Order: sequence, then C-alpha cells, then structure tokens
Amino acid sequence: MDINEVKFSIDRFEKMINENSLLFFDSFEFENIINYYLENGKIDYARKATNLSLSQHPSSTNLILLKVELYIYENKINKADELLNSVLSDDSINEEIYILKANILSKMKLHQQAVNFLKKILSISENKNEIYYLIGIELLFLKKYNLAKSNFINSLNYDSSDHASLYNIIYCYESLNEKSDLIVFLKNYLDKNPYCETSWFNLGKQYNYTKKYKEAIKCFEYAIFSDENFNSPYIEKAKILERLNRYKDAIKTYKSLLSIDKTSAYAMMKIGHCYEKTGNNNKALAYYYKGVHFEPSLDKAWYKLAKYFFKDKQYKKANDYIEKAISINQEKSKYWKLYLKCSSLISAKNQ
Repeated sequence: MDINEVKFSIDRFEKMINENSLLFFDSFEFENIINYYLENGKIDYARKATNLSLSQHPSSTNLILLKVELYIYENKINKADELLNSVLSDDSINEEIYILKANILSKMKLHQQAVNFLKKILSISENKNEIYYLIGIELLFLKKYNLAKSNFINSLNYDSSDHASLYNIIYCYESLNEKSDLIVFLKNYLDKNPYCETSWFNLGKQYNYTKKYKEAIKCFEYAIFSDENFNSPYIEKAKILERLNRYKDAIKTYKSLLSIDKTSAYAMMKIGHCYEKTGNNNKALAYYYKGVHFEPSLDKAWYKLAKYFFKDKQYKKANDYIEKAISINQEKSKYWKLYLKCSSLISAKNQ
C-alpha cells in the first residue's frame, strides 16, 4: 500500500470516528492505520483502531501483535504478555512474536530469559544483525560485557554500517578497561571502513587518553575529513592544541567549528580563552560576550568573564558575572570562591 492509499485509509477511519459511524476495513488496511498512529504517537487513535480491527478480524495474528505493541507502548506489560502468550506456540517459531516476547521479558527485567528467546530465532532470522544486536543489549543489562561485545561484533559483521553496534562495542571495551584491544579493533575496522568518522574519533580519544597527542590529532583530522559536520573532533583536537600551548592553532580549529556551527557558544568561549592566553584581551572579551549572547545559560562563559574582570580589578563587574554563573550552576565550588573574593574586596573598598 503506497502513501496515498494509507492516507486515504486514515482519512476514512478518522471520518468514521468523527461521525460516530461504522465502516469495514480489511486487516491489511488496519495494520497500516495502526502502524501510522503508533509511529506518530497518536495513541488514542491507535487504541480505537486496534479495538475495532480485532472486532472485525479477531483471528488476525498481525493485528493481535499490534495490540501487544500498543500495550508495551502504554507500559501495560502484564496485559501485553498475557495477549502474546495466546498466540505463542511451542510447535512453530515466529520471529516477530519471539522478538516481542523478548521485549516484554526485558521490560520485566528477565534479561537472561529474553536472551534465550532471541537465540531461538537466530538460525531462522533473515535479519541476524538485528537479533545479535538485541541479544547484545540484553547482555549489557546483565553486565556481561564480553558476551555483549561478541554479539555486537557479530551484528557489525552482518552490517558494517551499523553504528549503534559500533558504539556499543566501544562501550564494552571501555567497560572492560581493554583500551589496547580497543585500539586494535578500531584500526582493523578502519582498514575496511576508512571513512567511518565515529571510528576515527574514538581512536583519537584512545590516543588522547594515553597522551599520544600527535596520533590523536591525526585521527581527529581524519574524522573531520570523513564528516566535516561532525562537531566533536574539532573540539577534541582544539583541546589538545590548548594543552600543548598551541593557542593560535586551537583558535583556527575552533573557528573552523564556527564555520559549520555558527551559534556554538562553547567554541566562542574557548576562542576567547585562547585569545586571553595569547594576551589579546580585546578579542578575548569580544568572544566571551558572543558566547553569553548566543547561550545565556552557559555558566562557564559567565565565569570566564568574571575571572577576566577580577584580574582587571573591576570587582563590581566580576561580582555581577559570577552571580550569573552561580544562578545557573550552584554546584561549582570555584564559582563560590570567586564570589567570596569579589564580595570581600568590594566590602573592603566601601569601608
């Protein structure tokens, strides 16, 4: 059924509801109507369509499964389980039913049972990468990181573009504190997928952790080359350049980020910081003000302004700006320390 036919069915269904009349729809039409409402979060309409569909097609397994999905969406897990069990057969294995059963077991926090159900359909599934991924997720809940990692790797082997599995593999390696093995894994993956910005970025992070800054910078540059609209590698590269006191190069990198994200208040604040480090106070101040203009809730930028004016012995201004920082984030002890210093100096001056 194409999009126009689906729209026609939906319009017809909603007209029926509004006029309080009764029309007949075939089961395939109902499936499309209910899926549309579930995908668009229109739960009241989904509920009405589901109830009517089962009154007209009570033996339709697909419509029963959609009602199970609705129950899961509404967090009515026991009802979902009871209804699903009515179509669950020991004699035949239905992939969709088993996936739903695993989902219900997961929501019941019965993660090992969910794994067992998913394993039963591995041999028959045409979407093995999805099943391996779902098994991996359940194993993460059980904190079985080695087994989870193996399943995510299996998923990635079936679909090398599956970034969700890739992220979870990285998470498993990090949870197991296997940083060296993660570097080997990412290098091998990049040999086959050289334009994967996620892998270049995470490889750069691993080199950064081990203070191999030259290698890290190269990885972040490859990540940017692979996807110039990916913000994180610009930031991580610039941070390393700051750490190496290469402030002019850091400014260039942050400005490159601003060329693709013109309202990045964080980049503006960091440019201001780098200019201040190089003694260019006018530009530093200008970029600090730009930062708080584009993101007034950026407490770090207000703190930078407060520090700037405190060093310039303009304690009243410093006090005003540190008060703004504290109003946004009261948890930072350094904000309170600066506030107390400002208050003390202002009081002394007024005596």
